[in-house]
Amino acid sequence: MTAKIVIFGAGISGLSAAHELVQLGYSVSIYEAANEPGGFFRSYRHPQDNLPTEYSWHGMGPWYINTFDLLRHIPFNEKGNIYDLALSRPVDFGIFPDTEKAEFYDQGLRSIPKMFRMNNWEFIKWSYLMFKTWTSGNRSRIKYDKLNAAQAWKPLIKDKAYKTWRSCFGPWIGSDWSRVSLHTTGAFFRKQLTTKTIHRHKADKDGPGWAQKTGAGWLLFKGPSSEYWFAPWVKYLKAKGVSFFWQQPLTKLGFDGEKIAAAFSREEKIQGDIYILALNPFITAEILSATPALERQEELKLFKPLIQGGPHVQVSFRVAFSEEIKFPRARTAVVISDSEFNLTLFAEEQVWDKEVDLGLNVKSLWTGTSCISSAPGRIYRNPVNNCTKDEFKEEVKAQILSCGALNELIKEANNGKELKDFPIMKIEVWHEWEFSREGISSPQPKWVNSTYTEAYLPSQKTPVPNLFLAGAHTRTRAQVWSIEGAVESGRRAAKAIDGRVEVLDQYQPVWFKLLSGIDDILYSLKAPQLIDSALLVMVLFLVWIILVR
Repeated sequence: MTAKIVIFGAGISGLSAAHELVQLGYSVSIYEAANEPGGFFRSYRHPQDNLPTEYSWHGMGPWYINTFDLLRHIPFNEKGNIYDLALSRPVDFGIFPDTEKAEFYDQGLRSIPKMFRMNNWEFIKWSYLMFKTWTSGNRSRIKYDKLNAAQAWKPLIKDKAYKTWRSCFGPWIGSDWSRVSLHTTGAFFRKQLTTKTIHRHKADKDGPGWAQKTGAGWLLFKGPSSEYWFAPWVKYLKAKGVSFFWQQPLTKLGFDGEKIAAAFSREEKIQGDIYILALNPFITAEILSATPALERQEELKLFKPLIQGGPHVQVSFRVAFSEEIKFPRARTAVVISDSEFNLTLFAEEQVWDKEVDLGLNVKSLWTGTSCISSAPGRIYRNPVNNCTKDEFKEEVKAQILSCGALNELIKEANNGKELKDFPIMKIEVWHEWEFSREGISSPQPKWVNSTYTEAYLPSQKTPVPNLFLAGAHTRTRAQVWSIEGAVESGRRAAKAIDGRVEVLDQYQPVWFKLLSGIDDILYSLKAPQLIDSALLVMVLFLVWIILVR
């Protein structure tokens, strides 16, 4: 008899679990509260002008091994799969200050001091702390998880370098710099700069075959994410036999003391053999609170402390122009480093296929995200948390137009024409955000790694034998809330059900494993971190040499 799998949540993790399980012959049904798939990664088109919008900024780095493997197995159209046909070439990330020129990652690690406006001594101290995170195991997960990354680097580098460095946390890590931990930041950059996997891509209209590898830029889709990923994915899963039920949220789990006996969507009873909760942790915590006996179970009792920091606010927006705006570099991604709202920008037409509609009369469409919600704005002095929508739009416009580095590149590529000379048709904000003086809110509260969360990441397997978890908030080798974390978690949930499912593991250099193992011993002895201990030994040795002489 085929086991019936019921999955709640049609985001990346739920779809990934369904993808693996249906291949193995299971009967799979997915229930989703919204009327469409994709969760935080989905896109939308406004009915009035067909303007495409994205829930949030997103990209795919070289360590997205499970993601790319999955995309190879999803048909895009009759000509091939999503990996081969729907992914862009790497974007070129640059740091754009208000009063200095833009700097790009053009020379590998040697680019870092220039990008972040550091002198050589600051770069050494910056590297010292980064290397400590890379060579720490338990110390990083337990101690560094409780340290804010921006504050940890602040004593080591001057104010200009400090503010520039922290400005990349939102656009790159996807986390508010005021809340992200040193552990998460170190884990993110270690994977980005040391991953071993090489992702090879075929020749396309942009040129010959190419490879994405360590240190390379991030990839985007060649069109809106729902149109270039979720629509073909759902079509494929339906053809395989997955059943979808839209606008049917999970409202309660029936727990008989041993297993889940049933689930409920409002008054409808949903029966299955195995249940997977692929919901965001805020909704999951609410569901569990309705059944105290279930909420007290191991793994499940982690949800209350997991969400104690509250939702993460990153607001996406679009800036539409009636004239085409060129960039001197292909696929230029912008971090406006002096922006109060920690803005990141990208012109979608740089990677989207020519046939993708940018909206009525739109010739250039910039997508952006404000990555910090608690810092006062430039004009009204209100943080994103307390802006009106009109104030938010005015702040975004002012912070973009005041970026001198961006303006210089626009002038270079457009025969001296400045950014302010291109009339803005519309500034659009993702339609689900509700702005008010009392606080901004969304029907889908967003969770990302922050300080104090590492200890509370639940496993995909729970003590309830027929209940499993999926989502980038569960424990993965990706470690960071990300597309990769979501895909990996879905695969891990599926593997917990059926051991035949393959999950690709993140690469970690052998010497990092060795050094972090040594530091684990030092940490258990309450000794200084390995790098600090090595420096201390060197200093004592030098002192001994001097004294002996």
